[in-house]
Amino acid sequence: MAVKDLQSFLAKVEQDPNLQEQLSQLDLLGILKLAEQQGFQVRAADLLRAQAEQIMAMSDDELDLLVEGGLDDLFDMNDFQAYLERT
Repeated sequence: MAVKDLQSFLAKVEQDPNLQEQLSQLDLLGILKLAEQQGFQVRAADLLRAQAEQIMAMSDDELDLLVEGGLDDLFDMNDFQAYLERT
């Protein structure tokens, strides 16, 4: 259920600039709270798994660009939506 809620939550965020702005300002716990406020049950494990899947799908060049920002950026959930949108 949580994975489906995560997908639904991200689809809603994609359609709502206000939610996108809110999401960009939040850490992991804040994202979970925002999802809950929007009526979605999202687990931290699902968020982290989705992020890991996106990172694993990146090419070496994309990973190099990501790492150039520093490893702190890689694990900073303030940019979680940007990581999810990378293909």
